[in-house]
Amino acid sequence: MTTSSTTPLQITSLQSRVARVREALAGCGAFFAAARRPDPLPTLRDLAGDWLCAEEIEILVPAGTGPLRSDEPGRIYGTVQIGRRVVGRIEARRRKPFDEDDRALVAALGQIIGAALEHAALQGQMEQYALQSQANAGTLEHLLRYGRTIVSAAADPHAVALQIATQLPEMVGGERASVLLLAPDAQSQPLLLLSNGHRSTPERAREVSEHGLAGMVLRERAPLMIDETDTDRRWLGLRLSQNDLRTRCAMAVPLLWGERAIGALTVTTTQSRHFNPAQLDLLELVACHVAMAVHAATLEAQLAQLPVRLAALADELDAALRAVAGGDQAALQGAWAVAARLRAEQAGLLVHR
Repeated sequence: MTTSSTTPLQITSLQSRVARVREALAGCGAFFAAARRPDPLPTLRDLAGDWLCAEEIEILVPAGTGPLRSDEPGRIYGTVQIGRRVVGRIEARRRKPFDEDDRALVAALGQIIGAALEHAALQGQMEQYALQSQANAGTLEHLLRYGRTIVSAAADPHAVALQIATQLPEMVGGERASVLLLAPDAQSQPLLLLSNGHRSTPERAREVSEHGLAGMVLRERAPLMIDETDTDRRWLGLRLSQNDLRTRCAMAVPLLWGERAIGALTVTTTQSRHFNPAQLDLLELVACHVAMAVHAATLEAQLAQLPVRLAALADELDAALRAVAGGDQAALQGAWAVAARLRAEQAGLLVHR
């Protein structure tokens, strides 16, 4: 009698277990579908609650320091694992006591949730890589277009600088930009060209070179970024004109050619903490090309004027020598002066080569 009465119960229990396992396996796809969500944990929590027929369930990642065992029949714990590494824990509660089947399910559930979380993390990394790849492709396209502009730039260094200033904000993700060019000699004033296509006044250019961010990077000969101008003591606010927008974030790099500083690039925005180190690196890369373009344009402009100056000096020297040959010894001083000017021309070419 005992054997015959027990067998149907065992069969019923086995059928119940099989049905539950079948139902659990059928729902595995939902866990991995949840992994595609921006925040998969709420959906994973609901699915796990259905698996365990739990009234309350928590999935805690990381695992923390809570218990993983309980003497309460209506409470069960399990680990969330990726491979053999425990990354979290499951806590479930219900009025009906948990049995051995539930404990077996919660162990499998921890592995499935771990795999879903790993899938979500990998998918997030892939999306990041895709975005970074797009950003890199955009940066490469900008650099290529920028390089073509530099190669075909005008021979006038001021025209080159103005062209650079107007394109610079789009290139590095800023709102406004300026190119400061230092004067080739102590008697001349620095030049400040703005991204709106205008040239600043000589007074403003001198103020920026002496007290602005451009002057700071020129003195330190290193790139500099200021996240928040209101709280950074390195920022010395210049006087604003009526139409100026307030700067909240800025970065600048020097234009260097060998040991010589020839200017600086500055990019600003009205947003705090807008720039990042990658943008500063990009600006420094651009500055290398800009320094070469400005230097080449300066040399080309000097070479274009050199034949005219040399022809004038040759005429003066011929006249002085004819005067000396005619007996005018005072004209010898003029010949010496022409020689001195020739040496000055040579020295200027050596400095800017």
